[in-house]
Amino acid sequence: MNLRRTGVFLVRLGVLVTVGCASQPPFPESSLTGRIIDVKVGETLTPNKVTAKPGDEIRWVNTTSAPAEISFDKSLDGILSCQRGFVSGGWVSRLGSSDLDFLVIGRMHDRDYASLCFSARGTYAYDVRMEKTATGRATRIPGIVTIE
Repeated sequence: MNLRRTGVFLVRLGVLVTVGCASQPPFPESSLTGRIIDVKVGETLTPNKVTAKPGDEIRWVNTTSAPAEISFDKSLDGILSCQRGFVSGGWVSRLGSSDLDFLVIGRMHDRDYASLCFSARGTYAYDVRMEKTATGRATRIPGIVTIE
């Protein structure tokens, strides 16, 4: 009798698991792909233009002994599927505009990295600001991420 109940329970459990899994939507296009594209941050960005697919991880690697900061020129609100080393600073107003942008800034110490995964297609311009480089002054290096 106990064996029969166990068998019935296992059949019911199997049906529940099958129905539960079948009712789940497929992974979204923005799910992580496992592909990592490195951008080396030094006196220049290598490469300074990156083309990736939704879900690819763009990783900025600071190869200098100076801290670096990455900032984007438009809002990334709702289009990131991962972020490491980036902080979300809240909503800010850009000079001369009444629109609000969601501030996302990556901060890297020397020999550190930060990364983002984009879930939306588009072109995203950014700047890397180096506190002090070999020249003894702060520099700003532009870059572009294109998600196709």
